[in-house]
Amino acid sequence: MSTGSAAPELGPRELLRNRTFLLFQARGTLSNVSYTLYLGTILWLTYRLSGGIFLSGVVIGIQTVVFTLTFLISPLVDRLYDKRWVFILCYPMQTALALVLALTYAGGVLTVPLLFGIVVLLAVLWDFTEAADETTTRLLFGKDNLFVISGLGSAIGGGVNITMYFAGGVAIALFGVVGGSYLLAGLLAVGTVLAIPLSIPTPKITRQTWWTGFREGWTHFRGEQGRPLRHLSLQQFVVGFFVSTPTLLMTLYVGRFFAGSQATYAGLYVAYLLGGLVIGLVLGHLNPRGYIGPVVIGAIFVMGIALLGAEVAVASLLLSLVVWFVVGAGNTARVQGTWTYVQGRFEPGVLARVTMNVYLFTGVASAIGAIVIGSLSTVWDPAMLTDLVSFGFIGSAVLGLALPETRALAF
Repeated sequence: MSTGSAAPELGPRELLRNRTFLLFQARGTLSNVSYTLYLGTILWLTYRLSGGIFLSGVVIGIQTVVFTLTFLISPLVDRLYDKRWVFILCYPMQTALALVLALTYAGGVLTVPLLFGIVVLLAVLWDFTEAADETTTRLLFGKDNLFVISGLGSAIGGGVNITMYFAGGVAIALFGVVGGSYLLAGLLAVGTVLAIPLSIPTPKITRQTWWTGFREGWTHFRGEQGRPLRHLSLQQFVVGFFVSTPTLLMTLYVGRFFAGSQATYAGLYVAYLLGGLVIGLVLGHLNPRGYIGPVVIGAIFVMGIALLGAEVAVASLLLSLVVWFVVGAGNTARVQGTWTYVQGRFEPGVLARVTMNVYLFTGVASAIGAIVIGSLSTVWDPAMLTDLVSFGFIGSAVLGLALPETRALAF
């Protein structure tokens, strides 16, 4: 089943009988869980190595810089006829790197330069898989089904996600970095197996040089027709400075207020992930393709308000769980709304390029933000850092309201 743009609207029953959807959903679920598990593991690892979040900020900053380079890779991915080969080739290499991370840490030979090398290599491989992922849903199911696919995927994958998030939390809580890394390797290995039978053909591929394809991706930002992308990119650049900081703050809070407990960190991180899972179900049910702008702006505002509550919530683990659940929900609504808009607005033949060009603005600001916040954590107390990030999100939401094209995002 391959549909670029004109695909019939599908209901849950048709999708549940569709082999392509089931394979697509299983691989996507494992991919999403593996990255979130990796992020949680790497944040805790850097905290354990350094006793603070400065190194965490540097690592996330370096990783994000590599992610921004996806805009250089996307012309190659758009030209690839069957996108499944990206997953089949990249997942096994990431599996091997996850095992190296686990074994070197367990053996006490993991140095900061080696850690940086592993992070960079993993991020480069994620560049390829992310570029392919941005086109997959649209190619297989068409733009009319994007939110429905997301919602049903969250519903049937919810049990798996919850189970795997708790398994990841238990692995980190009981076995720390080693347990999280081994679980990451296992998930990526299974993802490879699931990707093999999942054909993702791209119709109407235009054979062109890398440079021609690169320039074509930027033509969609020009003129009157490019105003929505220019406004969206501006908002993404501003909010991007803050998007990597909530999980950094979570790590800092556990270290400062919860005695550096692995179990507490795992619990808060799972609450953050479950918030995203729940809002994904809600958005899938609502299918807000006609009012994506308000969804994204509202999500950014909610994140800012919830983070202000994190300062008060440190007095209670239960309150902290609620706060990070809300922050996770807001972050997922922001991400899902933004990128679903792009997927629905542009044709599959240019989708990887347009998506990664927009992400360039998010990624550059995010890398700077992670390093700056990590550095400030060495001289500022958690309350000052939290206020900066909170008001940053609130200001980004106000900017979104001020930009007419971001208010009106829809497809």
